[in-house]
Amino acid sequence: MKSQIVKTSIFLIIIASAVIYLLTTGFENSSIYYKTVEETLSQRARFEKQPVRVNGLLKHDSIKQIKGTDKFIFTLKKNNSELQINYSGILPDNMTEGKELVVQGTLVPGKDIFQASEILTKCPSKYEKEAKSLNKN
Repeated sequence: MKSQIVKTSIFLIIIASAVIYLLTTGFENSSIYYKTVEETLSQRARFEKQPVRVNGLLKHDSIKQIKGTDKFIFTLKKNNSELQINYSGILPDNMTEGKELVVQGTLVPGKDIFQASEILTKCPSKYEKEAKSLNKN
């Protein structure tokens, strides 16, 4: 009887350890940091190896398209920090100069260049209208 209890206990410990391991490694691999331009540049080594979402304002007159391609270069700024963003794809329609953006991707090793895989635009006016209508009710 004790032998059966010991075997069952060992089996449950192994199963519990496996589940905990899978949960923790799964969350680590799927988590994406959300940082400002300043924070990303100050923690450069960390974000050369793992994806990050970077928040900043689109610098005026910084959007340039590489002729004959769908590749764009633009600059995000926050306070005194600036970061060049390289992006391939279609730019969002509401991406205008001075607008707050969030780009997802990784830093290019050893450079102040960010390779973006996704661009998200923030639209505060949309949420302001919704908040005003909620407050009226």
